[in-house]
Amino acid sequence: MTWLLVEGLPMILAAIFSCSAISLILYLWFSRSTRTQSQLSTIEASNLQNRVYKRAGALLLILGAAGGFLPSVLILANTGHVWSVNQQAPHSMVDTYLLIHIPLAVIWACLVAVQLWSGQVLKRRRLHMTLGWITLATGIVGIGIVGGWLWPLVNDFANGFDSPNAGAGIYTMSMGLGVVVNGLMAGYFAHKRDLARHKDHALMALFWTMDPGLHRLNMWLMRWFGGDTWSPEQTGGLGIAIAKLPANLTLIAWALTMAILARRLNGIIWSNVAGQFILWTLGTSAAMAAFYSQQLSVSVLGLCSVLFLTAWGIHRFKNERVA
Repeated sequence: MTWLLVEGLPMILAAIFSCSAISLILYLWFSRSTRTQSQLSTIEASNLQNRVYKRAGALLLILGAAGGFLPSVLILANTGHVWSVNQQAPHSMVDTYLLIHIPLAVIWACLVAVQLWSGQVLKRRRLHMTLGWITLATGIVGIGIVGGWLWPLVNDFANGFDSPNAGAGIYTMSMGLGVVVNGLMAGYFAHKRDLARHKDHALMALFWTMDPGLHRLNMWLMRWFGGDTWSPEQTGGLGIAIAKLPANLTLIAWALTMAILARRLNGIIWSNVAGQFILWTLGTSAAMAAFYSQQLSVSVLGLCSVLFLTAWGIHRFKNERVA
């Protein structure tokens, strides 16, 4: 059982990804058109996007915010300590930036829930517009800049790129970049009244902020059902990285499924999914190289990359034929 959850998990997830990617390739190739939203009226397309995005956003909030972060918030409220799920002990790197980030992240999750509830509802339009700018500012500053950039710069890069946590710092800063870019673009398209693209970027900002939430959810589930299976002393310090891998794939599956159901599989979605795919390949490469060999890691991830790029390429090809 331990092998399946530690050494075997990166290989199992790579196999699941490959099968899913092949299914996506077949779907995109045999579908009559991937630009199916053009077949709908403007009102129908807007209603479909709004309905799917609200449900998808709510699901991600439940998994990431309620499932991942809420237990940590409750422990903080009960013990007075910021909690490390990896160490199952008080967090060892608590500073001003983290203490600013935590309440702003909680406010962000609450505001996103209100935005999902109020979006595209006429009688709540004023509330949605007013809170929208506050929501974006909270996410960009509290999560993207403070939590995503400033905290890792101070803590993960204390000794530059030679710091033991430099890899985690690069990962965290990548998430911060996703939040900031999508948040700014969501605000830009809201100002331009391009609400379809505004919603795309707003959901992608949520997509990046819930990455650590899903990561924590995986860690909590493993602690509850698997004991210390992923603890640092049992995995050579790789447990926290292994827990990231299913979080990456969950976000990729969430985004692509949401986009297909909403008929919004476009460059915005693909580029953000590509970011998660790159992070997944880096984490999988590190784990597989440690447990197996560098050659096997390169071979497996090379195949996954070819499948991912093939799916993206088929989507673009079908779009250009329809255009």
